[in-house]
Amino acid sequence: MANNIVHQQNNRQKRERHLRLASLYTDAPVRVEPEEPKKVVTAGLVEAVEKKDYPDTFFKRALAVFRGEFTTLLKATLWFIVFTFPFIIILAWFANCFENMVLGGTYNFMGDIGVGFPGGGDSISVAVARLYWDVKAPVICMLAGTLIIGSLGLSGLFYCVKRSYFQDVYKRITRTYWLGFAKYWWKFLVTLTVEVLIGLAMSISIVYLLKMQALGAADAGAYCAVVFSFVFGAPLLTVPMVMCGLFATYELTFAQCFKNAIVIIANTPIVVALVGIVSVAPLLVLLANMMIVSIIVYVAMAAVGTTFVALLWTSMAARGMETCHALYEQKQKEDMVLARRAAKSNPYINGSAQTVKSQDKKKKPQNVYQNPKKKKKK
Repeated sequence: MANNIVHQQNNRQKRERHLRLASLYTDAPVRVEPEEPKKVVTAGLVEAVEKKDYPDTFFKRALAVFRGEFTTLLKATLWFIVFTFPFIIILAWFANCFENMVLGGTYNFMGDIGVGFPGGGDSISVAVARLYWDVKAPVICMLAGTLIIGSLGLSGLFYCVKRSYFQDVYKRITRTYWLGFAKYWWKFLVTLTVEVLIGLAMSISIVYLLKMQALGAADAGAYCAVVFSFVFGAPLLTVPMVMCGLFATYELTFAQCFKNAIVIIANTPIVVALVGIVSVAPLLVLLANMMIVSIIVYVAMAAVGTTFVALLWTSMAARGMETCHALYEQKQKEDMVLARRAAKSNPYINGSAQTVKSQDKKKKPQNVYQNPKKKKKK
């Protein structure tokens, strides 16, 4: 009985350590970046590179890098802010202009009230529905387009963050930022465009539901659209972000980054979900629909928040790859043990072709031992 319990516990541990979707995983080392030419202090001597002692745990290391390299990363963030100018223009100015242009002051909500007011007033519910569908929905689509433009700037920022995280020391911040932009811009553009489209579908489903509620015509289809868009869209949003952490960090192709991102999410779903919630939480403040609050959130996220989010996803990618690497090595060892056991139990399982050839060959006759004292006399 005791042996059965121990055997069941061992089986549970093996199941917990099993690498899910192992066939998709590609093991890869961290990218080695070219060193910057060091400043010559005296003849034959160059300036020493100081490396800081950061924690070994991934997220504590991200916090330590954020504090220790804040000035360097802030300078790199300034270049990223340039790519976000279209976003702030639409958010701070064009959204209000567009609302006034579409709705204007043509509504009459005082019809049939009092003396001298004309009849046939406008419906408040119809006006609110138009506000959601004719104003809010197009503005959200415009903001989505500006986010695609901003994704180009994230390529250089993630590259600087990766070098700071792994202490690939760099002092030419502008050159380093645009080097990362030149290497990875198209990967970030394709990946984050997909993410923006998923987020856009989720947002439009909510706006459509609000419009139908304002009209009093919200049916099961409107609610199902919101539920299904979030059930399928929320997990899918994590795949591009994990890929962004892998692009500049590991020696992987675009397709391998996509597969490894799925493997990392499948093996560490809780940690990925927590990092995703922390990344999105500040943006939920924008739902307050207050201009001053939106501008404050934009400034905070553009200057500090985006860098911190990039550090979180870089550390998430590093943690996921380390976890999958350990599980992958364990799986290889288990496969080798099973192969050896199979070879011992059936020696003909390996090299079957050689076995067939050896059977075709005639066995050489063995030399029979003869006692020289008992040889026959001729």
